[in-house]
Amino acid sequence: MSSTRKKPRIYLHLQLKGNPDYETIHRICSTIEILVRSIVPNARIAIRSETAARGLDDIWSAVKKIAEEEPQSRGAQNIHVKTEGEKLGVDFVLEVSAGLNAKQAREVSSRVERKVIASHLKIGRVIIHEESVSELVSSELSGHGTEIKLYVEHVVARFPELQLIQKPVIRRVGESFIVSLAATSKPGISLERINEVTSALESALKE
Repeated sequence: MSSTRKKPRIYLHLQLKGNPDYETIHRICSTIEILVRSIVPNARIAIRSETAARGLDDIWSAVKKIAEEEPQSRGAQNIHVKTEGEKLGVDFVLEVSAGLNAKQAREVSSRVERKVIASHLKIGRVIIHEESVSELVSSELSGHGTEIKLYVEHVVARFPELQLIQKPVIRRVGESFIVSLAATSKPGISLERINEVTSALESALKE
C-alpha cells in the first residue's frame, strides 16, 4: 500500500489455485476489489494474479515496462497471467492518455500487444482492455474499479452473435450494480434468437 496526495493506492498479488479462465479470474478479483474498497472507499486498487507457476516477475515487469514506455500510454494495471497449453496468456488493463478516440487507443494497444508477445517466448496470447484516465477515475468515483468491467467484457465475449458498440457502463446502487450495454446483432440473426441470446447474457452476468 502506498499513497499520493489525493488517495491511497493498494496493490494485491494473488496466487490462484488451478487454472481458471479469465472470466473466473475477474470474478474473483472483482469480489476482492469490492471487499477492499469497503474498507478503503477512495483507493485506487491494482490486482496482479498468477495461475501459472511461480516466478513470473520477469513477465510482469516486461508488461509494465513496455506499457510505460509506449507513447500515449499511462501504463498497465491489473495484470493477470495464466497457462494456455504450452504457452502463457496475459490479460491486463492499458491506461491510455485522456482524449484519445477509440481508433487511437486501439492503435496504442496493438503496438503494446506486439511488443509484449515479442518480449517472452512463453507468451502466446495477450488480451488488452484499454481504459482512459478519465474512465478509471469515473469508475472509482462510482464505487467500483476495473475488474467488474473486465468480467462483463469476458462474459459478453461468450456470445458472438452480439457486437458491443460501446464499452459497458456500470453504476453502483446501494450494494448492487447496474450494467448498461449497447450492442448490435450480427447480420442474419432472427429476432427470436436475439431474444434468446440477450436473456442468456443477462442470466450469465448475474451468476
